[in-house]
Amino acid sequence: EALSARTRVRRIPLHVLTRPEVKRIADFFHDDDDDKDDDEESVHDFGKNLGSKISQLLIVVVAVMLILNATVSGILGVEPRVDWELKAVASAYVDGFGMQPNSTEFNSFVTSWVEQKKDSREPVLLLEVDGEVIWGSKAEVDSVRQFPLETYEAEIEDFRQVVKHCKLVVSRREEAEREYIGGIITGVVIIFLLATASCYYAGYLDTELVLPMERMMSSVEAFARDPLKPLKERSSIRHKETINLENALIKFGCLLQIAYGEAGAKVISASLHNDGSAQVGKVVNAFYGFCDIRNFTDLTEVLQAEVVKLVNDVAHVVHEAVCLNHGAPNKNIGDAFLLVWKPKKRETSASQTAESALRSYICIIIELTRNKELLKFATRREIQDRIPGFTVRLGFGLHFGWAIECAIGSQRKIDASYLSPHVNMASRLESATKMFGVAILISEATYQLFSSSVQKMCRLVDRVTFKGSVRPMSIYTYDVPYIEDSTNGGTLKEDVCLDDVDMTHEDFFVLAQPHTSAHYRHAFERAVHRYLGKGNGEGANWTEAKDMLRRSLDAWPQDGAARKLLDYLEEAGDAARPGEVPEGWSGFRKLDEK
Repeated sequence: EALSARTRVRRIPLHVLTRPEVKRIADFFHDDDDDKDDDEESVHDFGKNLGSKISQLLIVVVAVMLILNATVSGILGVEPRVDWELKAVASAYVDGFGMQPNSTEFNSFVTSWVEQKKDSREPVLLLEVDGEVIWGSKAEVDSVRQFPLETYEAEIEDFRQVVKHCKLVVSRREEAEREYIGGIITGVVIIFLLATASCYYAGYLDTELVLPMERMMSSVEAFARDPLKPLKERSSIRHKETINLENALIKFGCLLQIAYGEAGAKVISASLHNDGSAQVGKVVNAFYGFCDIRNFTDLTEVLQAEVVKLVNDVAHVVHEAVCLNHGAPNKNIGDAFLLVWKPKKRETSASQTAESALRSYICIIIELTRNKELLKFATRREIQDRIPGFTVRLGFGLHFGWAIECAIGSQRKIDASYLSPHVNMASRLESATKMFGVAILISEATYQLFSSSVQKMCRLVDRVTFKGSVRPMSIYTYDVPYIEDSTNGGTLKEDVCLDDVDMTHEDFFVLAQPHTSAHYRHAFERAVHRYLGKGNGEGANWTEAKDMLRRSLDAWPQDGAARKLLDYLEEAGDAARPGEVPEGWSGFRKLDEK
């Protein structure tokens, strides 16, 4: 209800991000043209490189296999076929050279040829011309049938032009053995070559594709288990394409973290696990903070589009302080911010978390007064003409209670936030800061969770009921110290460091203790108690309360809480006796504004 009301009254509702977050998104979606061209070329190069690697590997493997086969064949190869030798020997025989009985010339010729064949590892087993055995015997051929044999046949004509049928049988045993050995060598080498190529290619794919994909899957699984875990981009010169893809997933994960925040962790996890648990809310106890930029309507009319930069600069200060103090930004609603601090089991107690929330507010208020970018806005002439004496200021409300942490919306648009009257109460406390003239209003439920030392630093402002609530609530404020300068008598040095995460709460509140003294706060609270009376308003004395408030203003004229309360006491009261306790006073006042 509070969120919708705020959105309606603003001139231009803005959904803002902090300055670093905007830069991260801009860098991702609005790279310059050169980067885009590089990325496009990189994507195409990856495919080209992969195809080129495969082609090169295949060419090398095939070339080596061909060279190897030719080499082995050359070393262990066989002699050419001997058809012409058969015809030569047979012609010598049928032409009469061998037809003569006991021809020494022919026998010498044949013996020499047979020895030559034997030396060439092709021993002749049978030479036959037209059925007549010239060399060897058929019995010898039959005896070596278990070994490979080669048979050559030819037909020739003698000098009478009579066709003669010739037959030659040689043993291929040694040649078969050589071919067998050569086949084994070739096979072993080819297997080794293919195994080497396969290992190389597998290693290349493993490095270029498999490992990056496994890293991506591991990142997605880790992100699904813990969506709030910080994500870190990778860099590599060698594997640029897959690293770009991996970093793109990481960037989208970072955008999800920024967009959904802590409240959306369950939504992201459920979506990645593809279950429906995101449809069910979860009840949590937390501290809810609302803060609002003062004079935003005027700033919008003066700055126009530039107001976005101012809002983002403020958001940067707010979000940084909240995150450093164990909180989480939840929503940016134009000029307002919803912040959440959840006590972590076994890590931070409710008291520590309450003080972390207050510590965040103090850091924000102090940082706003020395942020150079915001000081430039504040000193602009057009703004000072419109709002004389303007400085960037925020109002803060802080409340503790339960809320439903859930995803709200549909498949068209979804937001992760908190539903509860306690969230609305934080918004109403922030709105009431204008009425009470203070920067921070703290609910009674939150105040009771502070340590006693921090409670002493706060002061009671009033006891009220807000619209929509019937239960009276005491509200408190914290007088944030000033940065030291020549006019305000501040107690903090310009270079004071308040964002040291190792600084304990005790040390922090000693360093950033209220600029009002304990005596002043005690005197003011006495005035408030005289105004409120006892629990039911009995014993209230507004006359004494006004006198006490005037003394407080004498001591500190800029005390907005004292000024506003005194004005209320002067204007309210009995109709017959203005400024006195009205009849039926119950010890609290009703606030009708949201």
